[in-house]
Amino acid sequence: MAVNYEELRLERIASLDPVRRAQYENRRPPLRQMTVADMRARNASLQGPPTADPSVPFYDVSIPGPNGPVPTRIYNPKGGAEPKGIYIHIHAGGYIMLGGLDTLINQNTSIAQETGCIVVAPDFRLPPEHTFPTGLYDCWAVTQWVGDNARKIGGDPDRIGIGGACTGGSFAAVLALMARDAGAPKIAAQYLAATVFDCRCDYKSHVENGDGYTLSHDDDAYVIELYLKDMEHRWDWRASPILAPSVRGVAPAYIYVGEWDVLRDESKAYADRLRDAGVDVTLRIFPQESHQVSAVTTPIMRNEMHEFLRRHLSPSSTA
Repeated sequence: MAVNYEELRLERIASLDPVRRAQYENRRPPLRQMTVADMRARNASLQGPPTADPSVPFYDVSIPGPNGPVPTRIYNPKGGAEPKGIYIHIHAGGYIMLGGLDTLINQNTSIAQETGCIVVAPDFRLPPEHTFPTGLYDCWAVTQWVGDNARKIGGDPDRIGIGGACTGGSFAAVLALMARDAGAPKIAAQYLAATVFDCRCDYKSHVENGDGYTLSHDDDAYVIELYLKDMEHRWDWRASPILAPSVRGVAPAYIYVGEWDVLRDESKAYADRLRDAGVDVTLRIFPQESHQVSAVTTPIMRNEMHEFLRRHLSPSSTA
């Protein structure tokens, strides 16, 4: 019997408290109807005002890359034993949004405070001005630089983690595979939240949760079109890491996704690939959550993220 997914959506939303229900009822225009400038302005406004914290000083460096210098911010929390773990945080934004050295400054500060890790945040080039794989290779240049300069910045080259959310998670998954294939740097952990693992967008969750859950199937497809330009690149594992010939030997992973996210099933599929290849993986599916997590689960997710990074990147880690 065919499922009426719109009826299912209405039933799900009706079960929520008024605050969370409003998250789904106050729907923004589809991304395809917005200009790139409007999308970027909207996403920037959601970050809140950037707030520096004296307990986590930062400085900016310019890292050589194949497309030119990559501006990068390095957060180094005060105190704690050195060498510290290092977390390379690839920002989200549907490939095309966010950008600038202040991007996710509050989140990066929090990660550094809570984990004691140095946080490295590359300001990579964005599409549609710079299409696949430009931004990815900006981030690869930063990843290699971190491996080569870990001790110079007070970090441990054996305790490097990488991660991000959505498209940042996609980059992080690919970079973890690239590091494995190159033999360096050693990646000790990867954190992949609500991640695009497959640019083909053909999983059941893209139908079940395809409209009315903050990130629609068409929103996802549209930003992928802007990123790839040539849609044949969907079959390239550097765009769709689930298509990598092998995931064996890649770093331990924590994968987070919401039950109502269009990306749910590709997250499950990637977790299965890692598990089948003998990789240590934790898959966390939060019930009644979409791509945009609520204020209820955000603290839970944040705490689990920090614990995962501490476990794999702290000086006492045996990862």
